[in-house]
Amino acid sequence: MTLRAPVGLLAEGDRVLPGSLRHYLVTVRRLRAGDVFVAFDPVEGTECDAVLLSEAGEVRCGPVRAGRDAGALIWVQALGKGGKNDAVVQDATELGATGVYLAPSARSVARPQQDRWTARQERWQRIAQEAARQSGRAKAPLVRTFATWTEAIEAVEATVERTCLHPGGSLPLFPLLMGAGALAFAVGPEGGLTDDEVRGAEDRGWKVVSLGPFALRTETVASAVLGAVLVLRGISPLSSQGPPMLG
Repeated sequence: MTLRAPVGLLAEGDRVLPGSLRHYLVTVRRLRAGDVFVAFDPVEGTECDAVLLSEAGEVRCGPVRAGRDAGALIWVQALGKGGKNDAVVQDATELGATGVYLAPSARSVARPQQDRWTARQERWQRIAQEAARQSGRAKAPLVRTFATWTEAIEAVEATVERTCLHPGGSLPLFPLLMGAGALAFAVGPEGGLTDDEVRGAEDRGWKVVSLGPFALRTETVASAVLGAVLVLRGISPLSSQGPPMLG
């Protein structure tokens, strides 16, 4: 797999890398003059082929292009307790989600007050940005917050294959993971979704699917499901221990 490195303010032409990124490419990854890597801007979602001109950190960036995109992959998460939401945003980002939607459901213990809601969304977006940089993604997912669970699931377009993960689901998950189009998954909080919430999802076109015989923590489901999507779609997972960002 081609080495990818985050480069901010990406533009065609020659430039000198700062010491931290030069150290990563030359000392850690052992690139030498003439070696090629992919430079990407995790904020703008662009990338280009770049060649290392010298071990002093001089590089030449080629024409800039749109970054790779595996298609829409949306994760809808009912708010969990404590730092669980942070973990979901980070894991979903590293595993390829293009959108992360968060909202309280009937059994959510965490219910931020209205005046703190914007601050929470900004925090989760920063977590997504950092996770995107570290995992080598061209662009971070969009993090959205909603006042109610119903608003969150209604925000996913009907053209997307939508799956509500629930222990009482009767459909198998595996065939849905193999879909080549846009996918969306929704999961409840620690206490699960209520029967009314599940029926509401079904009425709006969501398929209710069981994860199997094991009970997973709400913050674990995103890793399990999105990791499976990543593998089954044939997309190689990128290391979460990436190089430093070039500002």
